[in-house]
Amino acid sequence: MTDAAPTELSLKTVARVHDITTMFHAFVYFAPEAAEEYEAVGVQGRSGYFASRSAPLGPVSAEVVTATFYNFSPDLVRSSIDGVWDHVTPDEVQRARWRAAARILDTTVDEAMTDADLAEALDIVESRVAALSYAGRPLAAANASVLRLLDEPEFAGNGLLRLWQLVTILREWRGDAHIGLLIAEPLDGCECTVVSEHLFQRPGIIRSTRAWSEADWSRAVERLTGRGWLDADGITDEGRERRSVIERRTNELDALAWNGMDDQELHRFADLLKSAIAALTAGNYFAAMGRPAPKDEPSTKQ
Repeated sequence: MTDAAPTELSLKTVARVHDITTMFHAFVYFAPEAAEEYEAVGVQGRSGYFASRSAPLGPVSAEVVTATFYNFSPDLVRSSIDGVWDHVTPDEVQRARWRAAARILDTTVDEAMTDADLAEALDIVESRVAALSYAGRPLAAANASVLRLLDEPEFAGNGLLRLWQLVTILREWRGDAHIGLLIAEPLDGCECTVVSEHLFQRPGIIRSTRAWSEADWSRAVERLTGRGWLDADGITDEGRERRSVIERRTNELDALAWNGMDDQELHRFADLLKSAIAALTAGNYFAAMGRPAPKDEPSTKQ
């Protein structure tokens, strides 16, 4: 992999692919199938999210999960992770996550994506992942390390599931770099959540899921106000610009993952996933993200 983003690749294209790959990955976080599979191995409630996403890292502590996820309250992470690995192994939780993803993909996306499109998408993403460097990207590296488990009889041959895991690697690869940029700004975990809350179109969603205390939140607002990010009316023009710089730099780093591809090729990959996103949207898997199933298309979920 080269040391600079390919000049022929538009950052707008990179951002579009990020949005689509995030949607293709993220349905598992809101799916009742996931909660069912986690409960089946003894992991319940919010522990399911933290244990399943951190499972590739091994039986790590709450401190490690807080560090790699970054913007969640340490108290929330600790209450969700402490004790989990005493009664279930990370590989068991990883398998539960894949069972949930496979159930959804096989019933919701299978008929929406042709075999030819799946094969083409897999060829692209396999080559991208094979070329990645994982230096400084722990969550991406961990997700790459569990690919071997997909050779087990339960998962072998499931192309949609393999595509999902490969896309997950790319998503976490970008996220690891984004965290590095937040650290460099610096924006700590609570501060970046406050900024996102002010930029988000549906206030309260991010704040409630990250579970920072009122005291932590107030101190973060005070710090950000002192540094020019916020004022009495909310996020300032300076704050918006500084946040935009972080996002732009994240896209520049993310472009490295697509090195050698041009805009047309990258748009093609995004287009290959669009039918899957449409099927998942129709299945109402993104309602929690503010994208419910269209009213004229009843949900396919049971």
